[in-house]
Amino acid sequence: MDKKASLSKRLLWLVLSYLLFIIIYNSSAWYAFYFQKSDSFVFHFEKNIPFLEWMIVPYMTSGLLFTLVFFFCSTQKDLMLLTKRINFTTIVSGLFFFLFPLKYSFIKPQAASNFLNLFFQFLTTWDSNYNQAPSLHIGYAVIFWSVITKEFKNPKLRLMLQIWILLLCISTLTVYQHHFIDIITALLLSCITFFIFPDNTERNYKIGLVYSFFSLLFLTAALLIYQYISHYGLLLLWISIAVFLVGTAYTNSNSKFLKREDGSISFFKKIFYFPYLITYKILWLFCRKNRKNPITEILPQIFIGAKLNAKQAASFINEQTYIIDLCAEAEEIGYIRHQSNYFSKPLLDIGSIKQEELETLLNLLTRLHTEIKPGEKIFIHCLMGYSRSVFITVFFLKRILNIELEEAIPIVTKKHLQSIFPKYLLNSN
Repeated sequence: MDKKASLSKRLLWLVLSYLLFIIIYNSSAWYAFYFQKSDSFVFHFEKNIPFLEWMIVPYMTSGLLFTLVFFFCSTQKDLMLLTKRINFTTIVSGLFFFLFPLKYSFIKPQAASNFLNLFFQFLTTWDSNYNQAPSLHIGYAVIFWSVITKEFKNPKLRLMLQIWILLLCISTLTVYQHHFIDIITALLLSCITFFIFPDNTERNYKIGLVYSFFSLLFLTAALLIYQYISHYGLLLLWISIAVFLVGTAYTNSNSKFLKREDGSISFFKKIFYFPYLITYKILWLFCRKNRKNPITEILPQIFIGAKLNAKQAASFINEQTYIIDLCAEAEEIGYIRHQSNYFSKPLLDIGSIKQEELETLLNLLTRLHTEIKPGEKIFIHCLMGYSRSVFITVFFLKRILNIELEEAIPIVTKKHLQSIFPKYLLNSN
């Protein structure tokens, strides 16, 4: 069990992290101001962002949260993770402040409220119009969010704090302190930060971060194309959202985000996830073109392979065939779903497999194998037939033949020549 974080350690890492922030933030602001190195980058739509003076309140609480978050962490391990994330974000952001200094370019209106104007005066005195991208407000807010989500068990209090952090993020735009490019770059940096310093060792978590990173790149490309080339650049927003939601599915290990129980995909999801689906469709067509036979018999009545096309299915599948479809990213063809004993058991591509998912599959396969009759057959397939089907089949053989894993692997890989046994999946089982 991890040790509880002591008060002295909390104070030590808080002070050191704050000193690092002060040194980097102020020196980079001085550098940009003194050498007049800064420039500005503004998207056209930002001119329509309203100035909301009351949003200065959540904006100013970033410093308070920076302090409190060190006392929210319950264990020494979590405290060290927080410290690494905050200081990594500070250092990398500081490097960008020096190398690519940007300045806020909008004129900030005078606050009508005398009380709120005190906050703006404080901001003018102690903050800087430099040090824009990546926004430290956003980078820190993502870290605050992760700590609060993990540490606060009361759902109402957790939700209230999360809403406050969202307001804090929005305030960077509405108090005229940051441009939108600062937000995007901060989120990109957050993906990198959480990838390097994860609080979750599951493979799916990191894959989800990679998808999120590319989602932000598509968003950036969409806005740049829209601004400088064509309105059609906004089509990339569609790809950005689809990729982000796929990443969310990976982060949550949700292998059933796309397909129904019967292996079909709804019309709405086919349209919405079209960029994702067409990418895998192209990969499948390419791999199928370069493979003469996508089906391999491993043991009598037990076959593995790739997703079949209509012609292959018609020559191999019948009502005496049990299909175990492991694809999470492709719809099974109608002929197979209707003309066989079909089971949809989706697994995320290149992702990890939960123990309960593996047990469910092995129990199903063991039952089918125990009850199998002459003339019947079991076909286990993923999209390409390279890894997921191989992994499940290896564990299936290990169980029914009562052999060691090292003995089961070559039985599959020597017969199914295109197979890749994904050893990384062993970490989750």
